[in-house]
Amino acid sequence: MMTDHLFQNDAYLRESTGKLLAQTEGDGVVLDRSQFYPTGGGQPGDAGRLSWDHGIC
Repeated sequence: MMTDHLFQNDAYLRESTGKLLAQTEGDGVVLDRSQFYPTGGGQPGDAGRLSWDHGIC
């Protein structure tokens, strides 16, 4: 599985669409694309929400 890292092309992207590829233990998700910058290397990650036809998390 490979996630397209949208933040690499547009650091100010506020909205995008994507597909859920998998759910992990602990309520994590794997998406086919993400605009969220990951936590790591001492840098803070992004925060946001996921929404779909029947909910928001």
